[in-house]
Amino acid sequence: MSHRGRVERVLTRVFRNDWSALTPPEIGRWAPDLSVSVVIPARGGQRRLDLALASLAAQTYPEDLMEVVVVDDHSSPRLRLPPLRPAHCRVLNAPDGGWGAGYSRAYGAHASTGDILLWMDADMVAGPQFVEAQARWHHVHAEAVTLGRVRFADTGPESPREVLARVRAGTLHQTLETGRRHEWVEHLLARSDHLRDADHLGFHAYVGAAAGVRRNLYEAAGGVDPELDLGQDTEFGYRLWQAGAVLVPEHAATAWHVGRAGTARTRLPSERFRTEVLAELMPHPHLYRERVPAHRRRIPLVHAVVDVSGAPYDLVRGCVDRLLDSAETDLAITLVADWEGAGDENGDAGDPHLDLRLVQANYLREPRISFAASAPRTGFPSPYLLQVPVAWGLGQVALSRLLASAERSRAGLTELFSATSPARNAGVRLWRTRALARALRVRADGEDLGDVVAELHGRYRIHAGEETLTDLSLYRAVPPPPRTEPDPLTAPRTRSRLAAEPWKRAGEGGGRGGRSRWAVGALLRSVSRRALRRLRRGGVRGAGRGPDL
Repeated sequence: MSHRGRVERVLTRVFRNDWSALTPPEIGRWAPDLSVSVVIPARGGQRRLDLALASLAAQTYPEDLMEVVVVDDHSSPRLRLPPLRPAHCRVLNAPDGGWGAGYSRAYGAHASTGDILLWMDADMVAGPQFVEAQARWHHVHAEAVTLGRVRFADTGPESPREVLARVRAGTLHQTLETGRRHEWVEHLLARSDHLRDADHLGFHAYVGAAAGVRRNLYEAAGGVDPELDLGQDTEFGYRLWQAGAVLVPEHAATAWHVGRAGTARTRLPSERFRTEVLAELMPHPHLYRERVPAHRRRIPLVHAVVDVSGAPYDLVRGCVDRLLDSAETDLAITLVADWEGAGDENGDAGDPHLDLRLVQANYLREPRISFAASAPRTGFPSPYLLQVPVAWGLGQVALSRLLASAERSRAGLTELFSATSPARNAGVRLWRTRALARALRVRADGEDLGDVVAELHGRYRIHAGEETLTDLSLYRAVPPPPRTEPDPLTAPRTRSRLAAEPWKRAGEGGGRGGRSRWAVGALLRSVSRRALRRLRRGGVRGAGRGPDL
């Protein structure tokens, strides 16, 4: 329901999430020029919606630059527009086939037209600067995601007219303020210097009830998931974070949930929900991800990329099998080569693409491996992109140590070099996705991407011994590391068995001659045809460049 977009070029270089590098205009002393769409998902509650729209009618942001889109989530009776409302306001009925806050937010964003998207719940009353205070940040930085201040009140104004009167008299705050708030958000802000020193979990401060984002960044992050009702703001906040968002708490943008039903909103989603649902989509935090079985992890922690173009089969096996046997199993691997070109030959022993065909035959049914013609620009939506030159073999715990170093140092780029050949750009590189996405937007022509990432998020370098990083090109034959047999009751068929079975079938009944050149060619042609069909219909996971960030 959302479109993939490209975020415009960014001029200001913000280190990590230190938004103090940005200077927004002073409220009431500037002239905005970007349009704003306020999207309100609603299901029933006409009276509270009337109060919400009355508060938006009293905003300080120019009315000709603001629209309000209310998405009626199958209310009965249908919601209507009250007399006291913003100048540009409409109610849209959510289409059949979906329901819930996530579906309504996604549909409202799709149907709206503003350069800036602001979210607000239907049971909220907004302060008069709610829109302007957030919009000023989006005028100075395209990566900004503003977080309004959410408060809770048991009772509020009795009518839309009272809302308007209290706004004009400057007494709305005194009427609604009770001191109740999102405790976990306030705790996170307090220990991270209001997110200026946020770690990899900074996205937990994102609350969809009062937040703003530029439309291009919204689309680049993939938009709100319409299939999630509970937790959709947390999951979308995670993706915004990976897309390079700079989260900015804006205390002047205050809105109050009015009514006792809002009390439950002050608590985090249940631990069971975070483990059973959100942890499938979000590798962070590790505490919940570790409880999710590998086959249910829809987004890997690490997206590894190996360019295997022109590499001999044994070298590819040596590199890729070591990745698959890593102690860190929360990863997916993309093998990059001209796979379509490999499908044009006949598969005979003299075939120049024979090595690629052998690679396909070995890994086609490995669920963690996909094939692509070009490398992705970032690891999105995974938190990390791992680039492994095909001539390097990682030790079993090397990736785990790389990740630990990256998270401990908060580096945007963590590099692993051989202690014997520490040449620049010659080792394994672990990129933090959010840092890489932002570097691609600010990098000038001719600038080294690694240097830009280091400027935005830091760099950490490690020199490794041979047991951690092996130069596979030094060996004529590259044997894969020893394998441990999985439990047949709990694990699927192993990669070795899946790879071996087609060879067995090709050679049945022929003795030594069973593995004839004809049999090998027939097998590889069959494998290549299956892989090409998957590539051409878009069924291969991870193929292509990913979102334009």
